[in-house]
Parts: sequence; structure tokens; C-alpha cells
Amino acid sequence: MFKAFLSLMSTSGTLALLVAISLGARSNTAHAKGPQEFCSPAAKGNIEVEFINKSSQPISFHWMKFDCSEGGGPKLAPGQSKKGITFPGHIYRARGKSEQILQNFVASRENPRFVVDDALIARIAAQGEPYTEGSCSPRSDGRFTVEFINHLNEPITMQWIGFDCKVNVLRKIPAKGKTKESTFPGHVFRFVDSSGRQLRSLDVARDELTYHISDD
Repeated sequence: MFKAFLSLMSTSGTLALLVAISLGARSNTAHAKGPQEFCSPAAKGNIEVEFINKSSQPISFHWMKFDCSEGGGPKLAPGQSKKGITFPGHIYRARGKSEQILQNFVASRENPRFVVDDALIARIAAQGEPYTEGSCSPRSDGRFTVEFINHLNEPITMQWIGFDCKVNVLRKIPAKGKTKESTFPGHVFRFVDSSGRQLRSLDVARDELTYHISDD
């Protein structure tokens, strides 16, 4: 599998759409200047890397090509690992069972192991999908209390969209559970399931004090 990677990667001599990659002394996580702009650079010097799935779900790894599109990579069942050959600076993306992006890794001699575990998956799920609605919670007066009811057979995560449109994780609502929240008119709340998929996004009002969250 990785021989095919090497053949493909060694044919390019360009740095097409190459973004700046920031690496700490003990980190191999990729950071991009633009959203989703992760491109592997042309590089020399083969290195051995290892992909490790320590989570309880299947994980797929994808080589980020020179044009920033996703290429192939190992698909690992829980507990599996696989070694391969790549080049320094090449980027790999890990996806979970629901195809959610978990992390982007950079290959280096100092950090040759790409590990996915349940703690990483839980952290990504709590953050949820990128918030793109463009609506922030307004600064308003008139505090009141609302109730959110979870009709799913699994816990869900409640988020509050702040005044700056950033996502703030508040708490989990148990399966078939409910919670009350003190809030203000127009404040925006979002609810995501265990994979980070958005279930509902809403802004609260004083004339509607109970909100139902389901998979419909």
C-alpha cells in the first residue's frame, strides 16, 4: 500500500498550494493558514511511520496530496496498527466511523507515530461540526429559564454560541434526559450527537420555554 504512496509522491517536484506547517518539539499535529488547506510538500528522505488505532471504532487515514485533496491510506479496525514508508512533512488525515475529521498529522523522524484513541474522538465530538450558520448570541436583557429535552437513546452535547460566534461546550444531556438553562432572549444553542453531527440549532425566546431535541 505504501509503495504506491511513494511512487506517487516522488513524481512531483512542486509545492502546490503548500501551507505553513507548525510543529512543536513533541507534536505532529498539522496547522494550516486557511480552512482545510492541508497539502503535503515535495520532500526527500524516506521515513517509516506507524498508524495506530487505539479507539473503539474503525479509523481511516488519508494522505493529503500535493493539491490538498485526500488520497489513500490504511483503514484500521479497533486495536490495529500498520507501518509504512513516507516522506518528512507529509500530512495524513484521520477520519472516524462517521467520516468526521479527527486530526491532521505531519510525518517526521521525531514523531513517526499517528495515534487515534477514544479521548480524541470524544473531544472532537463535543466540539461538533464547524459552526457555519453565521448567527451569534446577542447581548440582551431579561434573564429567563428554558428546558431542553433529549429524546435520543444516547447522550447529546449542548453548546452555546457566544457573542463572538465561537462554540462553547456547556454539558452533556443524558439519553432520554433533560436539563434547564438560565439564559437571555435570542441566545443561540446547538446540540450535537456522539459523532459531532448537529441535531438542532436554535435561538431561545421567552414565549417558548421548552425545546425538544430529536433525530428528526
